[in-house]
Formats: sequence, structure tokens, C-alpha cells
Amino acid sequence: MTKSNESNKDSNSGIIYGKNHAYALTAPKGWVLDNKSGVSQGLHAVFYPQNSSWKDGVSVMYANVWEKKSAEQTVNVIITSDIAEFKKKSPDLKVEDAKAIELGKGKTATVRHFSNDTNGNSEAIAYIEEEKVVVLIILTSRTKKDFESSLSAFQELVGSYSFLTDKVVTEK
Repeated sequence: MTKSNESNKDSNSGIIYGKNHAYALTAPKGWVLDNKSGVSQGLHAVFYPQNSSWKDGVSVMYANVWEKKSAEQTVNVIITSDIAEFKKKSPDLKVEDAKAIELGKGKTATVRHFSNDTNGNSEAIAYIEEEKVVVLIILTSRTKKDFESSLSAFQELVGSYSFLTDKVVTEK
């Protein structure tokens, strides 16, 4: 389970944490970090434009984590598995490699764009490999036009990523 702790309302930043991960994200300018609206879906950090909502936003973003079960589960193995799962639900899905996003300290986020799913959505997913997990930051938009206009916010959100630790202790 991942939880988000909004650290400062003015900065719109938060720490997302759970088993084997704690990282910080800052909402892009004009977007809101919400650590309540996505909880029923298992999402403890969701983002949407100001004057919008998680439920009704035409473009929304969220963070999630894929826990590695073994050392063989590299980011590329996880991306391949993710694409296979998407294609089970949307056989006509189109997947494109997108430009990686620099995170500093020699680290990058691998990015894929998804379109033509059964719901007509467009998505961008940034995959960030850490030792014990792969962090996913996702943009999903109801139309291609909204997707294109939200890509800069997505890049800003991904660029704000800062991994803190994989040694997280939570109380039961």
C-alpha cells in the first residue's frame, strides 16, 4: 500500500511511501496534489488541473509502484509485462517510445505513450527504476488534444521526482 503525506500545502508537494519506497513529487504549476480522492482505487497521490477534480478531469495524473519480486524484474521486463496487460484489454492499442525524462544524478525515467485503447484514452507512463521497485507516473487523458496539452505538466511532474529511501517502516 502506498500512502501520500502532503508535506506543504503552499508548495503542493508530497511524500509517497509504502513497502520498499518513499519518494517526493511536486504538482506542476496549475495542478493540484490530492491524497484523498484516489484512495478507494489504491492511489494515494493523484493530480488534476486546478478547478477540476479527480473524478471529472479530462486529464489526470497519478503515481503508483510496481514491487519487484526478483532481481530479474528490470524496468524493461516490467514495461513489456505492462504493455502485454494493456493489449489484453485493448488489442488495437498503439505504443510509442517517447523521449526519456532526465531526473538528475544520471537517472532517467523511461517513457511510453499509449493510444487507441478501448475507452479512447491516451496515456503517458514514466517508469523509474529503483532497486526494489519501479515507480510509475501516469498521465491519462480522455482526448488526444487534452493529452497533447497536458504533456508539459506530465514532464514537470516526472521531473520533480526524488527518491528518498527503500527502508520504510510503517505502523500496522
